[in-house]
Amino acid sequence: MNKAPLLFIILSILSAEAFSQQKFFEKIEFGFSGGLAVPVGHFKEISITPSLEPVPPGSSPERFQGFLKNEGGQAQLGYSLGLNLSYHLTSSVFISLNYLKTKHSIDTRPQQIYYDANFKSEIDLNGVPFEVPGRLESDPYRANLFYLGIGYRLPIHRLEVRFTGLAGINNMEFPFYSWTYQISETTAIPLRPFPVDGPVPTSLREFAYGLETKVAYSLSKKFNMNLSATYLRSDHPHDYWTSLLAASIAYKIQDEIRYRNLAVQFGISYRFGGE
Repeated sequence: MNKAPLLFIILSILSAEAFSQQKFFEKIEFGFSGGLAVPVGHFKEISITPSLEPVPPGSSPERFQGFLKNEGGQAQLGYSLGLNLSYHLTSSVFISLNYLKTKHSIDTRPQQIYYDANFKSEIDLNGVPFEVPGRLESDPYRANLFYLGIGYRLPIHRLEVRFTGLAGINNMEFPFYSWTYQISETTAIPLRPFPVDGPVPTSLREFAYGLETKVAYSLSKKFNMNLSATYLRSDHPHDYWTSLLAASIAYKIQDEIRYRNLAVQFGISYRFGGE
């Protein structure tokens, strides 16, 4: 039997397969980036009032009931790190798989100033003034976003402008906080979240979406440097109780973190094929 035709067919199939894989990898671009995380809207606003609860209703607030964030997240300027993997469907259209990590410290100074001005100084039953120092401490906002993108490329000589629609998941860590009241030199009472029906969530996973604009400059056929602005938003409702403060009642907190973030990043990307 003449094996030459069969061998030719096998080699042709293998060659076509290898060529197809080569073409596939030529359309892949991998990049990483880092920069600022800029809080926007409710996420950065300061609002002390939702943290207060009159006890009983109609009276002057006696203590902070918790640290609610639905009206004001009090997020400060933070940092962001990103990874992205893009596949170029055509010369103009691409899809991408992305990861973004952001971290924002929380500004607790407004509550501290208000507490010191209104609650720190007390008068006992004998009319003797005394102080109850209190302080608010909080974990930062930590968010891990995984999302898909579909975008459009507009080449301008060695520059390239990209516009991308984004949708995915924001897995935010619950920012635990504590109000601590120093009632004596040796005794402090913490006010912290605790469960409603199960543990206080350590992970607040919700749908996220947004837009990205990126300007890329070609350093070579394979390497690009870029500057991007990525806006992402998500809402994270959650419930918990505050722990008891001496003989007072506990407060049930129904809160929501309204994540609104603009990541301004500088990045480098590698195009496996290059044109």
